[in-house]
Amino acid sequence: DCPISNRYAPTIQRLQAEYAGRAAFWLVYPDPDESPDKIKKHEQEYSYTLSALRDPNHELVRLSQAEITPEVAVFSSRGELAYHGRIDNLYESLSRARSAPTTHELSDALQDVLSGKTPRIATASAIGCSISDMR
Repeated sequence: DCPISNRYAPTIQRLQAEYAGRAAFWLVYPDPDESPDKIKKHEQEYSYTLSALRDPNHELVRLSQAEITPEVAVFSSRGELAYHGRIDNLYESLSRARSAPTTHELSDALQDVLSGKTPRIATASAIGCSISDMR
C-alpha cells in the first residue's frame, strides 16, 4: 500500500531485466495481514513478473535489516548481507521527490557484488513507509 514503493515498480522491473541470469530478485510482503489474493492483485496492478514472498513473521525483514518500504537488500553469493537501504535518491523526503534520481545505490551495489567487490556503500537511508507499523 505504500505509494513510494509502488512508484518504484518500473525501476525494479528494469533492474530485474538488466540483471537477469546474474541476480535473483524477490518482492517481499512483510504485512502479516496481506493475503495471497491481495499480493497477486498487487503484482497484476503493477505488472510485476518477479517472485513474491510473504514474510508475516518478519524473518526476511530481520535478515535484511529492512525498516522501510521500499528498502532493498543485496546478498553475496555466500549469503552475506552486502548492502541494504534505498534503491536510489529519488525521494528527498516523504512528500518531495526529485524529477530523476542522481544516485543509484541498488544498481551500484549489484554491480559491485557481481564483480566480487564489497559495495562502496553498505547502507543508505530509505524514505517510505515504516515496516514497524505492521508489527
